[in-house]
Amino acid sequence: QKVRKLDGGPGSAPASAGAWGQTPVQAPGVNNVVTNFPPPAKDAKKPKPPPGFKPPVPPAADAKPATPLPDFTPAFSVKADAPAPATPPGWGEKQAQAASPAPAAPAVDTSKLGSDYKVEEGTLPRIATGREVLLQGFNWESHKFDWYKLVGERAGEIADVGFTQIWLPPCTDSLAPEGYLPRDLSSLNSKYGDEAGLRSLIATLREKNVLPVLDAVLNHRCATHQGAGNKWNKWEGCGFMDWGEWAITNTQPDFQGQGGGPTGDEFHGAPNIDHRNDKVQESLCKWMNWMMNDVGFGGVRFDFSKGYGGEFAGQYTRACMPEFAVGEYWDTLNYGQGLEYDQDAHRQRIVDWIDQTGGIATAFDFTTKGILQEACGKHEFWRLVDKKGRAPGVIGLWPGRAVTFIDNHDTGSTQSHWPFPSNKVGMGYAYILTHPGTPTVFWDHYFDWGDDLKNQIKSLLKARDDAGIHSRSKLEIVAATDSLYAAHVGDRLAVKLGGDWSPSGGGWEAVASGDGWCVWTKQ
Repeated sequence: QKVRKLDGGPGSAPASAGAWGQTPVQAPGVNNVVTNFPPPAKDAKKPKPPPGFKPPVPPAADAKPATPLPDFTPAFSVKADAPAPATPPGWGEKQAQAASPAPAAPAVDTSKLGSDYKVEEGTLPRIATGREVLLQGFNWESHKFDWYKLVGERAGEIADVGFTQIWLPPCTDSLAPEGYLPRDLSSLNSKYGDEAGLRSLIATLREKNVLPVLDAVLNHRCATHQGAGNKWNKWEGCGFMDWGEWAITNTQPDFQGQGGGPTGDEFHGAPNIDHRNDKVQESLCKWMNWMMNDVGFGGVRFDFSKGYGGEFAGQYTRACMPEFAVGEYWDTLNYGQGLEYDQDAHRQRIVDWIDQTGGIATAFDFTTKGILQEACGKHEFWRLVDKKGRAPGVIGLWPGRAVTFIDNHDTGSTQSHWPFPSNKVGMGYAYILTHPGTPTVFWDHYFDWGDDLKNQIKSLLKARDDAGIHSRSKLEIVAATDSLYAAHVGDRLAVKLGGDWSPSGGGWEAVASGDGWCVWTKQ
């Protein structure tokens, strides 16, 4: 895979080696990350719709990705009553003593999924349903609190409002308190809480039928000891996760790695792992099985997915078959004097990563985030349709594998690398919570930004559920101009952003609204 250097413009993933033309800084996960991303030039001309733009033609109900998908058959399926395997050999006495079987995952009831529902063959159970809504269950400051206890106390509300899965923060020992510089992967004692607290939280979430999602930071790993050349390149006391310099890629002189070359972009803040190494693969497959089938996680989020080939994320997913898998493939959008209209190349790179996993994982739709916040913030709603009449993000190519979001712990929170316009967040949710794809709600927006936004999110979640919207619902875009975006989703929901518009015909009821947006459902 070709390593692609980020240009540092708005929408770029955080980098660590002076990619912004400034003094080199530490990588994400360390407190002194550069956050002052350069905005477009003040005299930049407003981008215009492409020449000859015409009202869009409604897309097919399930648009295909631009690249052919490989045939894929899961290695095995997960049964709801499957017993948890024994603690993996070599894990260590403390893990064996602490181990307890994970609660069984509830069976998926496909009888209530609607007449337009079709199972995507060869997929993970939760991905196949398409009815999920993800809550990111932390922010950049959560490590400062007894976080597992706090989330557990809110598990009932999380379930009742309609969140089906929750992405928890990195749960292993880490050099950085936020968890993104992992060290001893055998230790589940982190700044968010200890192993007992984690297991208790997972049990509580399972009881509420909320799927806990693991944040798997597998691209890089900080060493526990100094090894060859007196460099920090050795791991001891970690059971079968004891590694040496042979597990580190050979492109980082500071760590004297003796492994193979990288299979993705380099992360400069810690030793990058050689995922081609057989022992690394075996260790991580065992670790993933332990996290899913013993600790009790049911899904996985792959951090910094650009750092190693998607085929490895696919391998680790197939090794434990979670109910949900998503990758963070954060790539630079296309900029000229401003954000370009055509972001096909950007979303195609995300689709290509999903292809590399064998189609078994989803990916966060950074394309939709970038386009949507530009459209809402500047009232350039013409951006919300591509040249073929489809949604312009990954949801326009492969909605069943697109996970949409407004902000996360990197783009928003106290880092604010690339935040959605704060006065348009409600409008952003009006889009992603009514559209195809699997939507994500950020913890801060639901729990910390006040009752008005919380109630808007609640009403949008209810509208999505009542109208039977799923990740592959039919999308018909009926207006996309400077001042107005309007669309029908499925057969029973309509949404508008911007100017005056309402769905024609009878039977429509306005069920959610906010500043500059409204949603209707039909009984």
